Amino acid sequence: MLMAGLSAFAASDDLVRASHRQIKPMFHSNLPVADEMIVRTIAYYATTVALIYCHKQGKKFTPPQPHRSLIGNLLWMMGITDPRVEKCLDKLWILYADHEMTNSTAALLHAGSSLADPISGIIAGIGSGMGPLHGGAIDLAYEMLEMIGSAENVPEFIEGVKTSKTRLFGYGHRVYKTRDPRLSLIEELMNEHKDAIDANPILRIAMAVDRQANEDQYFVERNVKANADLKGCFLYTAMGFETNMFAAIVGLSRVPGGLAHWRETQVAPIRLWRPQQVYVPFTEAEPKAKL
Repeated sequence: MLMAGLSAFAASDDLVRASHRQIKPMFHSNLPVADEMIVRTIAYYATTVALIYCHKQGKKFTPPQPHRSLIGNLLWMMGITDPRVEKCLDKLWILYADHEMTNSTAALLHAGSSLADPISGIIAGIGSGMGPLHGGAIDLAYEMLEMIGSAENVPEFIEGVKTSKTRLFGYGHRVYKTRDPRLSLIEELMNEHKDAIDANPILRIAMAVDRQANEDQYFVERNVKANADLKGCFLYTAMGFETNMFAAIVGLSRVPGGLAHWRETQVAPIRLWRPQQVYVPFTEAEPKAKL
């Protein structure tokens, strides 16, 4: 739905359509136009997320208001008026605004290197971010905890992880080999929403997973520590969001950072990303595709 909504906005945007018909780059070396398109791309994404939320909740969509902030308008369009939610997202999104060259940021820049418009780049990034090893992990971390069922089932679950029978979401990171530093602010925000979070029985399971995995030598020896997804999901449930909206909302928090990377490429020499391949022939012991 997110990709479809953004594609619809792109198809109706005069600037995007014009960029597809010009030989001369529309955005490269033209920051005023690039900046205008960045603002519109973020607005399109926020509006699409709000439309999806209203559709899923059976709510009436509320048009945005120009005096509100990005987060304020997102919540306004969703029909959410609790100021505590806006305050929480204002802080939480500081953690998600940018995280260097993530998989989805690389996908965005890969598409953008062909001089594609930024909406097309964001759609490419969304495709990458929906995978369970990247943006989709925050949904799956919460659903994993629901699947475990109770804190008493955690030891059996951890043994299943160690024998590769199941996967532990919310633990491990491609960059961090220590405890995810973002967890400090997340836990601070959790304390501000303590009543709503403590009322969630799933939290007890998350604490049991964190405690056991943090002490188990299997994870200790591999430097596998808790990441932001393990506890960040509880803030979204405390604010009233269901798991099927987590990835889309978190994705919006990452869009400005991704587009900041894209903007940098608009003043750099044009270079098409074209990775090289090295052919390694099959050996007799390796299976061959049957076509």
